Amino acid sequence: MKNEYERAVLATYVSVIIGLLICLLKFAGFYLTDSRAILSDALESIINVFAASFAAYAVRLTRQGADKDHPYGKGRIEYFSAGFEGGLISLAGIVILYESIPQIFLGNTPQKLDQGIFLIVIGTVMNAVLGFYLVRAGKKYHSQALMADGHHVYSDVVTSLGMIIGLVVVYFTRIPWLDPVIASIMAVWILISGFKILRSSINRLMDRVNLQSLSQIAQSMEKNRTPEMIRPHKLRLRESGPSLLLDFHLIIPRYYTVKRMHDLETECARLISEDINRHLDLLLHYDPCIDDNCRFCQMKECNIRSQKCDIKHEWTSGYLQSDIEHPFEDTDEFSR
Repeated sequence: MKNEYERAVLATYVSVIIGLLICLLKFAGFYLTDSRAILSDALESIINVFAASFAAYAVRLTRQGADKDHPYGKGRIEYFSAGFEGGLISLAGIVILYESIPQIFLGNTPQKLDQGIFLIVIGTVMNAVLGFYLVRAGKKYHSQALMADGHHVYSDVVTSLGMIIGLVVVYFTRIPWLDPVIASIMAVWILISGFKILRSSINRLMDRVNLQSLSQIAQSMEKNRTPEMIRPHKLRLRESGPSLLLDFHLIIPRYYTVKRMHDLETECARLISEDINRHLDLLLHYDPCIDDNCRFCQMKECNIRSQKCDIKHEWTSGYLQSDIEHPFEDTDEFSR
């Protein structure tokens, strides 16, 4: 865990340093060419550096874990960080549009485009490598901030490639209005990219279910199910950075002791955590079995069984999330 913490934080520092170098390259390209398209790319790189710096802070804070004031940890700041980055990207798109549209009518022809294109190509290659590194690190260390930063860098690569192609066309045709038109097209792409990141962040802050995480948990529970786990239901999942908060109801034999229930919960948390390779906080609500549950109870030795077991459900994510009623029709039912 400590090594993962250190590597996740290191990834954010790499992002800031490389992002700053790329930003300087692009502004050098703008200084040489006076190209609106290169200026738009350079402005977005400034956003990259600010966003990467905030992501570094968020990841470092997340990895500190829970404390007295934050009993559930500080991981959700990563979703705020991703939203902050999405907002900055959208702002960059608006600024680029503001700078580029008037230039369409002014007809300013860029200079020394060959040198500017060379610098942008170097920056784009560096960005592609950085984006791959950040997305991979984000998935490995379950960091939403790192993944958002990586996808942002990928979007920068796409816009830079489009800009390079456009600048090559401008270089050979010498049509002055092509440069700001390319910048405007890039700005629209940047706006769309920022909106997607912002929407993803809002979904996470509002605890929208992550289907991938839910599927992993369902597969783990199906693999590790035991006969005493009669019927899980009402499963809820909340993500907080690299940690998962999971709770569900579980029907168990009504004669189980508190000790056996405690051991069952501990083992269940351990197995799921190992399978998904993430820290897991598990809270179980136990429901005592009733006679109607015998039809899907896999307990082979049970002195209170009233019906044969003739149903076996697969524990899919939909099945685990289902909301069932567990009636207690007769208080004497549980004293037999």
